Amino acid sequence: MTTTNFCPQCGGVLQLIKKGSPSLRCTKCKYQKPLEQEETKQKVKIQNGKAMEITIISKDEESMLRSLPTVKVVCPKCGHTVSEVWNVEAADENIHSTITFFRCIKCKTTRRESG
Repeated sequence: MTTTNFCPQCGGVLQLIKKGSPSLRCTKCKYQKPLEQEETKQKVKIQNGKAMEITIISKDEESMLRSLPTVKVVCPKCGHTVSEVWNVEAADENIHSTITFFRCIKCKTTRRESG
């Protein structure tokens, strides 16, 4: 189910009204539509006059979508022992080096090591 961002009566933009029970209200003709519980969780972005749906990913789903490899490294902030890792090649004039980044999968703290 998707939320329509445009008024069915005049085509104006519907704005989210959070006072009381959530609803959408037209900025032109004041048409108002109450939102159901499922609709309040959806997000829609308007870009160049076109409505685009944005997928909301829960924390459980996020872990299944990870594409970075993980390593056992102790996080200096929270002490967790699993971090995502990736490398970036850095070039400074004639010196080429690799920078390794570590992001803790628990607290999301990112740190780097040059080498």
